[in-house]
Amino acid sequence: MIGLPLARFLAPAMLALGLSGCIQPVHTPRIGSGPSRVSALLAEVSVERVEGYLGYNLKSELDFLLTGGAAPTSGGRFLLKVKTKQSSAATIIDQQTGRAQIATLQVEAVYVLVDQKEKGRIRASGKTYASASFDRSQQRYATLRAQRDAEERVAKALAERLKIIVTSALVNDGANAGAGQTPELSPPLDDPETVPAADPGDET
Repeated sequence: MIGLPLARFLAPAMLALGLSGCIQPVHTPRIGSGPSRVSALLAEVSVERVEGYLGYNLKSELDFLLTGGAAPTSGGRFLLKVKTKQSSAATIIDQQTGRAQIATLQVEAVYVLVDQKEKGRIRASGKTYASASFDRSQQRYATLRAQRDAEERVAKALAERLKIIVTSALVNDGANAGAGQTPELSPPLDDPETVPAADPGDET
């Protein structure tokens, strides 16, 4: 016969053993749960090549965000097409030289998310924007480097916004995601003061 002290020890242990099979970590996703489903959908998104230096960085950031750092998806069910248009506006002018000291890079991105499995059905379409400021100097290389840094920051911001848009479109099956016809980029700016210089550092 089990002694009273031993019984007092075994009772809590047996109770804990029985409950251990019912306990699941709070942050562990269940099979078929939301997070795993979203990751699977995003992994099916291929990003079409985007023109330009900013476009190259934008695609790289999107590939990383959509796959979680895995190899970029090729030939996935969904195809994300993005076109960008950038312009710069002077924000601070040197009163002595009349040259811009600080400029703001403004980028408009038109996006279309196509479901290639459903005969090219548009899951989401629309426009999004991002901007970043950079210094202009009389040294062209320094200005070019600063502008490139701004493009990289804008690309990262746009990629994060596009990931949210794509995720919402896929989870909601295109509802309330701006699905419709392919939008167009805005027309060129008429104000010459806001048109970016052909050669960074040369505002003439």
